[in-house]
Amino acid sequence: MVELKGYKINSMSFDNKVKNGTQLKLTNQVKYNVNYMEEENRCVSVLNFRVSDADMNPFEIRLEIAAEFTYQSGDEKPDIHTGSFDQLFPFVRQIINNITTMSGMPGLLIPIMKLNRDSVAVGKPKEEDEENSPLN
Repeated sequence: MVELKGYKINSMSFDNKVKNGTQLKLTNQVKYNVNYMEEENRCVSVLNFRVSDADMNPFEIRLEIAAEFTYQSGDEKPDIHTGSFDQLFPFVRQIINNITTMSGMPGLLIPIMKLNRDSVAVGKPKEEDEENSPLN
């Protein structure tokens, strides 16, 4: 069983230079990595999340959030990966809602996201994948 021990925002940026009344077509991009300390049954994750306008209007929110989790011996890494994401993502939603509300625009509540366990790649990411990431 995965348990969130704490999180912190490493970086956050918000750009909202659209004219009032502009209709936005928002897209989300996510990058999630988990580093394991197996001897301690502990892991640290980094979630990069970006919200932007598909029509290239000057609107963008970027977050990088680090979190620490514990897990039990015998837990499989794909389950730890998806379980940790499921526990951290509600904080991302809340942060984005707060940022937009405090900026004077209607609060933005992004949809709930779930990772597909079968698509989790365990191991070191390929350098070419990092270079082609939309979050870089």
